[in-house]
Amino acid sequence: MQFDADYFDGISPRAQRVLVSITDNAFTFNVTMASSDSASPTSHIFFIKDCHIQAKLGRGRRLIDLPDSSRLETDFQDIEQHLPRKSAHLFWRTIHYAESHLLVIIIALIGIVLSSLLLLKYGVPVAAKFAALATPPSIEKDLGKQTLAALDHQLGYFTPSELSDAKKAAIESALKDLCLKTGDCPDYQLNFRKSPTIGANAFALPGGYLIMTDELVALAKDNNEIIAVLAHELGHVKGRHALRQTLQGTISGIIVIAITGDVSSIAAGLPALMLNMSYSRDLEVDADHYALTSLRAACIPTQSFASLLLKLEKSHGGTTAPEMISSHPNTKERVMPFLSKQHQCEHPHS
Repeated sequence: MQFDADYFDGISPRAQRVLVSITDNAFTFNVTMASSDSASPTSHIFFIKDCHIQAKLGRGRRLIDLPDSSRLETDFQDIEQHLPRKSAHLFWRTIHYAESHLLVIIIALIGIVLSSLLLLKYGVPVAAKFAALATPPSIEKDLGKQTLAALDHQLGYFTPSELSDAKKAAIESALKDLCLKTGDCPDYQLNFRKSPTIGANAFALPGGYLIMTDELVALAKDNNEIIAVLAHELGHVKGRHALRQTLQGTISGIIVIAITGDVSSIAAGLPALMLNMSYSRDLEVDADHYALTSLRAACIPTQSFASLLLKLEKSHGGTTAPEMISSHPNTKERVMPFLSKQHQCEHPHS
């Protein structure tokens, strides 16, 4: 068996055309030395077992690395068929078959996409949940403190609250009363802020920082509605949702970037954003369940939560929605459990 190849001696960039023979488990060819005074060629013999035949890459040239650091390059594709059989050849033939057939490539691409979606949909939330549980509370609290400082000063979303001290004290007292009756409140720090930019809103930051705007207090009919909303936010704190959501967004973004290979691509950022919104919906359901249980235990009318949630949605029609009514299930579906008949209370709430 013979084939044509370009021979590179590993010293000069110039190639020399040679005719290679495959005999007695060796590559044999003759090379004429350009610097030699003699015109007679030099014979080269290299045992196949000492050579490295690089795998096929599409229809590119086949590369044969010789043991003396020289190389042969040839357009002859099917070298393996004329070599002594080795177990590795089947593997490389399979790889070449896969990369040379469009149907196999399409099936592999579909498999990668589906497995990636499954990983993002189910794997990332589980990983983020365990990562959040493993995060020391002190680190989470520092993260929340820094986030609040950025909202206050760097981004300028907030200004000092203009609520009276009496109103703040009444809300704080009512929230403590809820926690005493439920016995299931996490550590929290209630912060009052005014925000014409964000408007009526309440949300939880990592580390138990609860933020409530003056605009939301003004929208509420009474303290029951305010406490109902804060109970929902305590549900986020209890489940460490803010940290989990941050981790989920970060992890999903890294995975999408790794798949697309483009950090700045919109294609990388949009899926991560959509997935993060999906995660928010799941966490909102958890926080709603916590709020419903807490309100019933504290004998606060559960309709209070539904009432304020519907008013929030109406007040933000056509504008940026607050955290409580964005990235969540349909509002009318959400409030249905809160509109059911109030359970009997042992200690009616005044």
